[in-house]
Amino acid sequence: MPVYRLLYDLARRVEKETRGFPSDFKWLRSQVCRSSESAFANMREGFYSQYSTEYLQSLFRSRREAEESVGHLTYARDAEILEVGKADSLVSDYNDALGQTAGLISSIERKIATKGKGKPGHLCESACHYVDSTGENLP
Repeated sequence: MPVYRLLYDLARRVEKETRGFPSDFKWLRSQVCRSSESAFANMREGFYSQYSTEYLQSLFRSRREAEESVGHLTYARDAEILEVGKADSLVSDYNDALGQTAGLISSIERKIATKGKGKPGHLCESACHYVDSTGENLP
């Protein structure tokens, strides 16, 4: 999924670009790295959920974490801890990812409204039937 790949790559870039933060801003580096890693991790976790509503919630969490990353990067730029060009490039790419995430959220919301909360390809317990080793149906 392109937006997941973008968020993953952004987390790697954030980690790399913040290595030079001064020791008194170690807290800021830690915060921006955690929020950027959480953005892609929440998206991935939700993708493997059973219901579309769970996926949707993970996308909302992912979006919040990406927005938090933008805030930290903007602060780092304004505090002159992160070079303006690097910060602006990261923020621009985060804004692109946020736009893609918004589109994905809208798509999932439409799907839930028209088809329900189940994700295609997932089996519900009530839809399964079990057989024993002889091929006989089990209750």
